[in-house]
Amino acid sequence: MQERSDLQRIVFQKTRVVLTRDLSVMNPNLVVGASGLVVGKLANYTLKVAFPSVTVGVNWQDCDLVEGKFGMPTEAEQPKVIPNRRTVDAE
Repeated sequence: MQERSDLQRIVFQKTRVVLTRDLSVMNPNLVVGASGLVVGKLANYTLKVAFPSVTVGVNWQDCDLVEGKFGMPTEAEQPKVIPNRRTVDAE
């Protein structure tokens, strides 16, 4: 979302968002393009978003509203991610 005014269009338990930032550090399934359902608000500008596998807090600037789709997305709608192998020297 580019404008804070977009937050006024969110309806909890109905509005769907898609991630525009890679949050795979928190969970490997939270990559760019993953969609989730806004279930609440954690702070002024932090949304509580339920994904099929996890519920996390997401900054309003790290996601976009999905127009025309409502409700919880299914696992089949999520981007398929092959996790990177971690090595001992990887940070």
